[in-house]
Amino acid sequence: MDTIPAAYRPTQIILHWVVFAAIWVQWLFNEPIKRTIAAMQTVATPARNDMTMAWVHVSFGLTIFVAVMARIYLHYRDGAPGRAPGTPPMQAKIATIVHWSLYGALIAIVITGVVTWNGIADLGYVHWLMNVVLFGLITAHAVAAFFNQFVRKDGTLARMIPALKK
Repeated sequence: MDTIPAAYRPTQIILHWVVFAAIWVQWLFNEPIKRTIAAMQTVATPARNDMTMAWVHVSFGLTIFVAVMARIYLHYRDGAPGRAPGTPPMQAKIATIVHWSLYGALIAIVITGVVTWNGIADLGYVHWLMNVVLFGLITAHAVAAFFNQFVRKDGTLARMIPALKK
């Protein structure tokens, strides 16, 4: 990519919000998969509702993986808009680190989930730990977006919420 795009493409924005929504579904409905895996590890029969919700969890996890991989591909193919004018260099560097760490954490969470779900190895603790890391990264990402939008007033949120554009 030779030029820096002025804005994210609609597909990039949609994938951002698909990942956002899917993460919340995962966090809100994580207990059934924990009970299902615990039952499977003791050769017990998981409760029917738990098994159904576990499959929902697995499906949304795979959705996150596909969406993240698509976002990474589109980032390399189409690029991403530059930082808002006036962004301090250190803040830009931290933003880049947080964004790539978000991708890495999401990929690691899916991989550890798949490995645990398929009984290859019990990486449930690592999966949980990566979720704690992800929560911290999401919090930093959101706080920075709100700070830039409402304190610096640089239009940061409008990059992912086109309705905010003036």
